[in-house]
Amino acid sequence: MFNFFDINSIVSQFPDEAESTIVDVYLTDEPSASSRIFRVYYPIPRHYHETCEEHLYLLTGKVAFAIEDEAPRVLTAGQLVTFERNTVHAITEILESPAIFFTVDAPRRVPTDVVYVNPDDEKIRPFVTHLEATKGQRVAAGN
Repeated sequence: MFNFFDINSIVSQFPDEAESTIVDVYLTDEPSASSRIFRVYYPIPRHYHETCEEHLYLLTGKVAFAIEDEAPRVLTAGQLVTFERNTVHAITEILESPAIFFTVDAPRRVPTDVVYVNPDDEKIRPFVTHLEATKGQRVAAGN
């Protein structure tokens, strides 16, 4: 099995605004790993994932990215950050928009695996909306 993806075409489908913190689309979704493209619309509170390691490559934009108890670092397009499961991380500020990431989670991260350090942060807004749900169409090409 193989897939080809037109990343620029996928990125162009993200809405200008969203009610959720991020809007994403799965490129691959296998037990061994999942890959997604997502756009960040609001700062992401401190959280972690219990089930996977995360590899985040910033395609466009600039963000302040905090990991564990370190001061936030500025990530710019073309930079990659990786971390193991249970590592607390956050996007404290969107410095240039659109902030769009390509991510690989290994093993697969289920969409509900977002554990907020402050449980009240979950009540601010929905964490994710899926692009397919907002567009009603498949964006991947190939197989």
